[in-house]
Order: sequence, then structure tokens, then C-alpha cells
Amino acid sequence: MTKPGNPLNEKADEGVPALERLRRKLGRSEPVFGAAATLLDPTTSEILGYAGFDFVWIDMEHTALSPEHVLSHLMGAASARTAGFVRVPWNDPVLVKPILDMGPDGIIFPCIRTAEDARRAVSACEYPPKGIRGCGPRRAVRYGIDDLDAYMHEGSKRFWKIMQIEHVDCVKNLDEIASIPGIDCWLVGPWDLSCSVGCLGKQDVPEVQELIDEVCSKATRHGMLLAAWTGDEPASIRKWLERGVKIFTTGVDSSYLMSAARKSLQTARETAGAKAIG
Repeated sequence: MTKPGNPLNEKADEGVPALERLRRKLGRSEPVFGAAATLLDPTTSEILGYAGFDFVWIDMEHTALSPEHVLSHLMGAASARTAGFVRVPWNDPVLVKPILDMGPDGIIFPCIRTAEDARRAVSACEYPPKGIRGCGPRRAVRYGIDDLDAYMHEGSKRFWKIMQIEHVDCVKNLDEIASIPGIDCWLVGPWDLSCSVGCLGKQDVPEVQELIDEVCSKATRHGMLLAAWTGDEPASIRKWLERGVKIFTTGVDSSYLMSAARKSLQTARETAGAKAIG
């Protein structure tokens, strides 16, 4: 049996679609890691993929990304053989439909609060009679290479439907939400979850931590795959691991750029100052 990170696993996964490789890692009990793409230039998704991230989270909710930008980001992620997830700006079938036709590896639905919200999200991803998705895939069927009839019957299995848990109402309704077929993953958003109980970004207060523990406990009880925005601090990663999280979002492209730029500038200034003094 091969171990997580074993080169034999990586060789066996060569040529396998990005989402399937991610599934295989999870099947081997390996954690998977992603980062958010928020900048307009699609090369950021390509760079994050080449850096080794298992998925890129292309964010339309809090950015200026247009559908055209999203398509380019998906192509950038694909060129680096990493999965491309898209967080749509709202749980609206009109907004979801053109993104689905681009063939993402997953759709992230923000601010799910009720079972009806979750049903609407799943329905937007399914063709009739299961859902309300209109037919018009382009990139999703590789512009005609893939069989359209097969895609219409099984296409929703090709991408994940991810429900974002970022409001206290959602936590209260999770048992009912868990009963809805077609959901592939829950995603914990700690920042907005804290805001929903009046803590305004204070994730470490007991009230918010208790809510997160409840989410993680219910995910385990219902056998639901669990993801979270975790950051990259070792203590945070360890805590989420203990809670059963297998899918980690550790950072965002703009923050990586700012952090590296400031570090480089600081090093240069300190070096130049030391030389001048000497």
C-alpha cells in the first residue's frame, strides 16, 4: 500500500482529471489544499496550480471578476492540472448557469441558511426533471467532444456542489440540509459565521468556536465531506484536522503577493541600510 505523498501515487494519477485526483487523495486519507484566486489576471490561478495546490477557489463574490475572467481562470487552473472551483456571487440560478456551462470542477454557494436555500442550489445544477438547469454546455462538454446526452444525465457528477456555512441560521438547519441529495461538501466560513452572531470577525471567542464544533460534529455524523477556510498557521491547521476537516483553503493570491513583496522590500532595505552604515 502506498503512503500519502508517495511518488507512486502521483505517477498513478498522471493523466487523471484534476477533481478525480483530488477525490483519490481524499480516498487515501490525504488532506488537500487550495487557495483563492481574486485578481483579474488568470495567470494567478495557473501559478497557484503550479505551486502545488490541489484546487483554486475562483471568487466572484468579493471581487471584480466577470464571467470572462472566470473562464480564463478555469483555463489557467486546468493548464496547471489543478481543480477549479468557482464561488458564485449569490445563490441564483441565473448567475450559476453560465458558470456551469464553463465546466468548473465545483460551484461554491455562499451564505446557505436554510434547507430551501440548499435545494435551490442543487436544483440550479441539475437538468430536469431533477432540477431547473437549462441546456447549453460548451466548455463543459469540451465543445462537442463529450457526448451531450451522457453529460445531461450525469453531468452533475463531474463537479462538486459545495454549500458554504457562514451564518448561525445555517448551523441550526444543518440536519435538514444534510438530508438533501446532491450536496458534495460543506464549507465553513469562520469570518461571516462570527459576524452572524455579532462577533465581527472574532473567530476565537467561545460562541463562534462552539458553532464551528457543532458544524464539524454534524458533518461527521452525516458523513459529509468538510472543508474550511483555515489559513496556514500550524496551530490552526492542526485544530481543523482534529475536527475532521480534510479540505483546507490556506490563503489568497493578493495576500501572497503582498506578503512576499513586503518581505522582499524589507530585506532589501535592511541590507542596503546595513551596507550604508558599514
